[in-house]
Amino acid sequence: MTESHDPTPDAWAAVFARMAGVLLSEQTVTTVLELITSLAKDTLPGTVGAGITLVEETGGRSTSAATGPMVEDLDALQYDLGQGPCLTAIRDAAAVRADDLEEEERWPQWSGRAVQAGMVSSLSVPLQYAGRIMGALKVYSDRPHAYTADSEDILGRFADQAAILLANMHTLTAAEALNERLRRALRDRDVIATAKGIVMLRENLDADRAVQRLLESSIQRRIAVREVAAEIVASTHTETV
Repeated sequence: MTESHDPTPDAWAAVFARMAGVLLSEQTVTTVLELITSLAKDTLPGTVGAGITLVEETGGRSTSAATGPMVEDLDALQYDLGQGPCLTAIRDAAAVRADDLEEEERWPQWSGRAVQAGMVSSLSVPLQYAGRIMGALKVYSDRPHAYTADSEDILGRFADQAAILLANMHTLTAAEALNERLRRALRDRDVIATAKGIVMLRENLDADRAVQRLLESSIQRRIAVREVAAEIVASTHTETV
């Protein structure tokens, strides 16, 4: 009978509370991913290293968190060779378990090098959210058959949480960027409107002609209209000092 190492509900609650706490307090993807890899390593018996690979927008792969240099080296080898359990998990969107890398035939080059590094088995699961493959979470062991169906389920839960947290962080980052663009646009609009009013008063122009004057100055000086406007507004402050 396969021994189950599934944590108790209380243990899972503590794990996810720590993950959520970091998300709320630090707001950094790196911190969250490092915590997830550390928890995965500590939760699955026999694990000597864990890491997370993320799929970049350009299609590349990068290790965003790892519990040690060994994981980083084995991941880098996968990227260089274009083969390995983590890449297969990402490509197939499915859990990939290697029970004995000495006998593994799916990734002969990578497996041989992994064995030389002292690793004998591995387990990789994809990070998926809303149908999107965001990367993979993987663990390595220095003993054969270290992972079971229970291990897949446990690591899958970590991967699910990681994917949700990543999606939330991406959403938050996108929202913050949008808010900043909107704030900048409003600031620019206000500065340009103020500069237009100054030009109207200084040169006795109507609104349309004042705007035209700002545009002409922008073109002649090859700078943005907002920069022209900012200089005009700043000049009035200098005049009043």
